[in-house]
Amino acid sequence: MKECFAIGIDLGASQIKSGIVSDRGKIRFKQACPTPANSGRAKIVSSLQKAVSQLIEFSRSHRIEIKGIGIGSPGTVELKSGKVVGASPNLPGWTGVGLKSIFRKFKLPVLADNDTNLMALAESRVGSARGYKNALCLTIGTGIGGGVILNGELYHGLNSSAGELGHTCICFEGKACRCGSSGCLEAYASVPAMLEAAHSALANTDNTSQLRECQNHLTPLLIFQAARSKDRVALQVIEKEIEYLSAGLASVVNLLNPEVIVIGGGLVEADSSFLPGLEKRIKQKAFPSATGKLKVVKAKLGNQAGFIGAARYCLESLNEN
Repeated sequence: MKECFAIGIDLGASQIKSGIVSDRGKIRFKQACPTPANSGRAKIVSSLQKAVSQLIEFSRSHRIEIKGIGIGSPGTVELKSGKVVGASPNLPGWTGVGLKSIFRKFKLPVLADNDTNLMALAESRVGSARGYKNALCLTIGTGIGGGVILNGELYHGLNSSAGELGHTCICFEGKACRCGSSGCLEAYASVPAMLEAAHSALANTDNTSQLRECQNHLTPLLIFQAARSKDRVALQVIEKEIEYLSAGLASVVNLLNPEVIVIGGGLVEADSSFLPGLEKRIKQKAFPSATGKLKVVKAKLGNQAGFIGAARYCLESLNEN
């Protein structure tokens, strides 16, 4: 059967990643450019249009027929209209943007969804969740995003707001979250929260930790490296990270009973050695009936998952119609 191709776009707070992807998940061409997140809506729109123009130029020179455009954006995206109805704090002024209208001049069908939903779809079709009908997918980076696959399909909920795993409450009246609520998983287990915990631990312990030498430029990678040397502060920080993540995910496991949890983002790209420990703690906290065959695995597609999923979502939606 002849391959079909779509343009996939992953709009992030720091980068716009895009590519031409087949219905089999094969990438024919990919590119990335900085996101002018603090330069206003018009600049972001212009960057998105330029990216698509470059991809269409490539497709024409290589005789690739483009069926449509798929785009993933932070925030809540209304599926039918393609409008961003609840934007991420990382993209100021992005609420209300009509994602479909941005690409109207290209005269191609446009499908839009939340960026982490599309990461989940990509991992489900050609990544670590392939072969599983029920999966949770989350990314741990500046924030914590999530997507849910139920019975082989991306689950959106009533108003396309499903999958916000980072805003599962793990501590009543806890730390303030960027979303405006408090006690959210993201406030405790995102990369910035992990680094904050490391700085706090260093301020309240003796001078023996090797992390003290690099405390002005701490990263998850440095913390994991120190943990391999049995550094007490690093081990404490990672144990706390596992504790917070397992608290949030155990509740979702009890609710949805997935077969697999796929984790991507900056934290696991730095080091995924904590995942077996996370799986163990989830199984200790959740019902045995919900965790008997549960696996916690690293995402396969890395930072390409967003635009692969966007293209796939476009092609699947067009095929259904």
